[in-house]
Amino acid sequence: MIKNIFLFPLLFINALAVNAQVAPLYFYGNQVTTDKNKANSYAIYGKVSTENVWTFKRYDLYDNLIQTGSYEDETLSTPHGYFNFYMDIQTFNDTHKTNFTIKGKTRFLSQQGNFVHGVEQGKWLLFYPDGNILSTQNYVNGDLDGEFKIFDKFGNVEEGGNYVRGKKDGEWISLDGTRKDVYENGELKSSVLITEKSKKKKRPTNK
Repeated sequence: MIKNIFLFPLLFINALAVNAQVAPLYFYGNQVTTDKNKANSYAIYGKVSTENVWTFKRYDLYDNLIQTGSYEDETLSTPHGYFNFYMDIQTFNDTHKTNFTIKGKTRFLSQQGNFVHGVEQGKWLLFYPDGNILSTQNYVNGDLDGEFKIFDKFGNVEEGGNYVRGKKDGEWISLDGTRKDVYENGELKSSVLITEKSKKKKRPTNK
């Protein structure tokens, strides 16, 4: 399962006032720190004046955007609304053993999806640096439920099937699309190799 969301439980002092303009929050790893000399990222946030919503943006120390989203509480503990996540293209290449280069860009939108009262809801998408889809997955009340697919950079399905309440169910393909598995309520019932995939062709980007 692909799920590289990096939401963090933020440990705030209760007396911290939340308004449209606040001082940055500094992070060391995934923990808030009061010593900005130790920080490796920071965040700014503020209340939307017409709603009970707090918007949130997190940056690295080079001011590169890492994450945007919104929360329904001033302690930023319950995500609620649409989230975007960003990462460095070279980091993606190192992790996935790819060699993407995008003229004029070093970073890209890597993941996006929706939270409702603290849990994932609806379709979430992961992207390649060129904008093509790496993975599609659907959530119902925080559980994977519905169609799930992982694509290679050519657009071929490497793994795909359906989840029902967080468990694989029905027919799945895996092993870069060369094996067919059948699951029932998360339990593997059968597995068989299928015809080798056809020659890969580069797909156009979504840009």
